[in-house]
Amino acid sequence: MSISIKEIAEIVGVSRGTVDRALNNRPGISAEVKAKVLKVAKDHGYRFNRAGRMLSIRKAPPKIGIQMPSIGNDFFLDVLAGIDKAVDELADFGVTVSIKQMKGFDPAKQVSQIRQLIDEGINGLAFVPIDDPMTSKLMDELSEKGVPVIVLNSDISEGQRLCYIGTDYTLSGRTAAGFFRVLAKGRAMQTLVVTGSHLVLGHNQRTDGFVQVAQEHPEQIHILEVVENLDDEQISYDLTKEALKQFPQLNAIYLAAGGVAGTCKAVEESGRDESIEIVCNDVTPAVIDYLKSGTITATIGQQPFAQGYQAVQMLFNFLLDGNRPDDQWLTRSEIVIAENAGQADSENR
Repeated sequence: MSISIKEIAEIVGVSRGTVDRALNNRPGISAEVKAKVLKVAKDHGYRFNRAGRMLSIRKAPPKIGIQMPSIGNDFFLDVLAGIDKAVDELADFGVTVSIKQMKGFDPAKQVSQIRQLIDEGINGLAFVPIDDPMTSKLMDELSEKGVPVIVLNSDISEGQRLCYIGTDYTLSGRTAAGFFRVLAKGRAMQTLVVTGSHLVLGHNQRTDGFVQVAQEHPEQIHILEVVENLDDEQISYDLTKEALKQFPQLNAIYLAAGGVAGTCKAVEESGRDESIEIVCNDVTPAVIDYLKSGTITATIGQQPFAQGYQAVQMLFNFLLDGNRPDDQWLTRSEIVIAENAGQADSENR
């Protein structure tokens, strides 16, 4: 038999009105009390009146805010496609999204765009966080207001969130280094590591995973330098071109984030594309082209379509009946080469 609202209130030690606010995601309740109420409800099998909530939500359709540092990074095209698919499936409930995009990793700009979404009256937020105290503070502020937050594609060190949706970045970095070990065959892979931004936790975790394996197997992987390209193609091109001049022994490049085309262009122009192994991340059209031409040896996918799709669906389900997802929803880290690039690309859509 399902527990009642009255019984939940007695267990938690709050009023029935407070329980009702928690179960229906209404403001006027602290995040701590809300979490206790939802846990008791879940542990004791509370049954939400889903049919009634569906009728109610049609009268006041939820608006979901999306914010991403995605301008200039083709990876996010599939994330956006996943968001569009989820919104299309939820059209009968009147769900809408408002999307703010920016280029680069400026925390002040990210916070400003999220505040614009708050002013628009969003009921939930999914965003790709910059790992900065400004962002964490805003997440806590939203939680106190009863606005659920999902962090998408990259996690964050601090800040209250409903869920993280994305890849295991440390595993992704270790996988890339492991692939270089397979390629080594008795030689040392003299490696340039090109990351996106030190302000993005996922980029740091991916680099850390790569460095871990390099330290475990120094005879196979030697890191020459770690550089930061801000996911910018021109910066990536310039940094790679300089590294090719500085390190004549360079025979491997690991791209931990975006800017892949810029690096590949610099390598091809140097005439050393046949002697340098390149491993990157994601399955974008540009990456597929470089895989097929042989400039990129392999890439590691992370299901961007599913990331965008799940973010909207999970926020909707939580807004509908308080269905709290697991703390993490992890995508696969799988190696893609020229021969299976087409299949991996189709799975992203």
